[in-house]
Amino acid sequence: MSDKRARQRQRVLKPAKIRLSRGGVIDCIIRDISEGGACLKVVSTLGIPDVFELILDDKTMRRCCIKWRKETQIGVEFQSQNASTTDTQKHSPATSLPVLVVDDSPTMTRIISDLVRKLGFTDVDVAHDGHSALDQLRHRQYGLVLSDWEMQPMSGEELLKEIRQEKMIAKIPIIMITATAGRGASRLAGAAAYLHKPFSESDLKTAIKRVLEPPSN
Repeated sequence: MSDKRARQRQRVLKPAKIRLSRGGVIDCIIRDISEGGACLKVVSTLGIPDVFELILDDKTMRRCCIKWRKETQIGVEFQSQNASTTDTQKHSPATSLPVLVVDDSPTMTRIISDLVRKLGFTDVDVAHDGHSALDQLRHRQYGLVLSDWEMQPMSGEELLKEIRQEKMIAKIPIIMITATAGRGASRLAGAAAYLHKPFSESDLKTAIKRVLEPPSN
């Protein structure tokens, strides 16, 4: 943080709300604020997307992009209406789609989520088991799911079968991530593509491109 920005920040300790694109709000406290951004205190940063609307106590809304996050604090940058429009035009439709990463290992969800964000996706949620994933899929429209194959208590295969049986979420593109299952098994389960562990950022990019971009004629 530059000295200039630090001088511009005003300590306010005002209540506000974070509006989630999937619905619902999260209470927060604005610790300090400037024309360009703010520091927000929350109970937990888990589940807060990188981009959201901040509802101030006077009902003013500011579009925010998270620049850093700690366990109970986030630093955000305000985006102007013009900047938001420009950013939307700059990114392809694919990178603006909400993505759900499913793995029963918190370490793996963090690693995969970071790789997905590096590829330009700004709205990434995580689930640590199949049942939680299904609940999130039923309450929010995702554009892509990346799921581990070897999970407990619900395996990746069982999760995929459940998704394909529900009309409202059956057509969501799914990439399977596995250390043991082969291509044929993942396709039988309904996956659009698969990645074999360990995989690189380039491997992930290729799989996502193959799933989300229509084939050229």
